[in-house]
Amino acid sequence: MSQNAHTLHLFFEDPIKLKTFQLVYQYLVADNTEQAERWADKLGGVDLGALWDAQWFNQQVSAERTHLLLRFDTGTHDDLPLRALETLFAHGLQAAVLEVFYDQVGETERMHFDHGQWVSRKAFFDAHPPWRAVVEPVVEREDARDGDAEDSSEDEYCHSKDPAKPVSVSKLRQQEAERKQEAQEAAQAFIDMARAMGKSGKSPVQGFIAVLLLRAGFKGLLQAIAFTVVTVLLFKGLWLWLGLGLVLAIVLPLYYMLSEYKDIHGDDDDSDAEGGDGDGEAPQAEPLAGDDAANTPKAPQAAK
Repeated sequence: MSQNAHTLHLFFEDPIKLKTFQLVYQYLVADNTEQAERWADKLGGVDLGALWDAQWFNQQVSAERTHLLLRFDTGTHDDLPLRALETLFAHGLQAAVLEVFYDQVGETERMHFDHGQWVSRKAFFDAHPPWRAVVEPVVEREDARDGDAEDSSEDEYCHSKDPAKPVSVSKLRQQEAERKQEAQEAAQAFIDMARAMGKSGKSPVQGFIAVLLLRAGFKGLLQAIAFTVVTVLLFKGLWLWLGLGLVLAIVLPLYYMLSEYKDIHGDDDDSDAEGGDGDGEAPQAEPLAGDDAANTPKAPQAAK
């Protein structure tokens, strides 16, 4: 079964909180909730449900000299541990690096967090230069030449998912929840449409094609509106641009819908065209030769 392997590097503000969270997570891994709650109370009553997801498995916790290392696996469709990170940042976490290995595609993705915000890889290491050797250790290879070891390590850790600008973990978690809800609603809407068409005797494929055509037409309409607004604001001749925009509002949707229709039905049209004969006549059967002609039964002659 495919799964996602997570590795969390957790850097705390002081060694005492590092040691306390180490004990909390070690007791959680050992399924000793009573002791985990006792140490969580020393941190101000941290919610264990926020720190630990029941769907995680293959959990491992280890304390390094500088940070806490947490490893666990999840299903391919499970959420990122953003709730745990949000709770940790509220109770003394200074920075974190999340590394996720996606087993289905065989790729690794890294995200960097600093003071409760998702930041770029460059911004993270600019703020914490000593941690780069901890998070991205240089691996010496047998085929590495002078000066190539650092470059190979750079390539190994370059799969970083960076935001356009820093985003708080709470906002990122909200965005992920909204994106997941929209995907579920879209899937449910398509299922409902397919059921409704099945009851009415229509093919769901035809309904899906209709949705694609409407989307293509809407795209052309938006482009026509944008063109009209820009030209009216920048150039003289109000009625000229309004008239041209009206024409485009009719032509562009039809153009995009026709292009989409050709993309969908192109193969069927080509196969129909190749299947027919040029002059429209049915092919004539060739006469039998040799023994086959002799063995062919003859029609009885009419009585004289």
